[in-house]
Amino acid sequence: MRRRPPTPPRARSPRAPAVVAALTAVACAWLIALVTAPTAAAQTDTTPVTVVDCDAPAPEGDTLRIATKSLEPFVFVDDEELRGFSIDYWTEVAGRIGATTEWCVAETVGDIIALATDSRADAAIAGISITSDREAIIDFSQPYYTSGQQIVTATGGASTSRTMFGLIFSRAFLFPVSILILLVLVVSHLVWWFERGHDSEDFPYEYRRGIGEAIWWSTVSVITGGEAVKNINTALSRLIAVFWMLVGLFLLAFVTARATSLLTIAELESDISGIEDLAGRSVSTVEGTATVDFLRTEARLEPRQAETLAAALDDLEAGRTDAVVFDAPVIQYEIAASNRDLQLVEPTLGRDPYGIAMPQGSPLVEPVNAAVIEIGRDGTLDELLAEWFGDN
Repeated sequence: MRRRPPTPPRARSPRAPAVVAALTAVACAWLIALVTAPTAAAQTDTTPVTVVDCDAPAPEGDTLRIATKSLEPFVFVDDEELRGFSIDYWTEVAGRIGATTEWCVAETVGDIIALATDSRADAAIAGISITSDREAIIDFSQPYYTSGQQIVTATGGASTSRTMFGLIFSRAFLFPVSILILLVLVVSHLVWWFERGHDSEDFPYEYRRGIGEAIWWSTVSVITGGEAVKNINTALSRLIAVFWMLVGLFLLAFVTARATSLLTIAELESDISGIEDLAGRSVSTVEGTATVDFLRTEARLEPRQAETLAAALDDLEAGRTDAVVFDAPVIQYEIAASNRDLQLVEPTLGRDPYGIAMPQGSPLVEPVNAAVIEIGRDGTLDELLAEWFGDN
């Protein structure tokens, strides 16, 4: 048998290593881009800003000094880096009126309004509510954001004594208790009527003493399940006694279960559901804000005033107050960011428009208003709202 000569090995294509190398290079480049892309995007989230002391000399040329304060999520102040909805909004306004900006940061809304009122700042922005009192001393732009006031309570809101008081006088509790009391009286009268002539000691013939003993017997019987020691002589009275022990125990169990259910619900829910429930309560808010005037006029109460929203919420969690009222988006963000176990009461109260504050008679009022209107019409406002507030 002839053997076939061995087949010579095929020569490898000189292009194969080059193709493999090219694919490897592409894959590495893709991985590098995937890893570094989020970092590059994150670096563009914060727009560089210039922050100066509020008492520094006035800027020159087209530079405007804008006063602001920390008010998350409208203004975040991080090591002289400013960001937030109001910061981005003013940046958009400044670009449209052809101005550059230097920022100065103060502590309170009252401080930044004072800076604009005294012309130490060309404008002020954060979350400044437009009120008639403020309009008497300062000019506002057209509103660029509409907020509202929101009530916050501790989970379970009411104190134990208030919860018990409300339970005792609630219709859901009074109805079964009334039925139980009515049956006690009916059974007591029936048993006394049939037993009054048999034993003068257990059920005396005289009405006041006899019915008193009968009520005592029927009450103790339903509570203890028949341990009230009384001599029942007639067959009809014994039938009534058996009926009463069975039905009475059922009713007592029902009343107990009803009370337990109502107490559980009261522990899980606040008894403050609107502004009308704030009367007579200890309510706090942030000092120097429009919410103070809102509570005085709308709720007709004098609120406790905390230095910061965080301090007001601390008092609420510690039980020193019954509720906190403040601007809805700010209080919602603070509760979510600090992971507090508090209850937001819906819906929000009233309308609270925010505006850009400027000195009275400022030449900026007209161009700023034109920019505000344009930002609202061309969709830029919707983009900023979506960026900072999402679906909310």
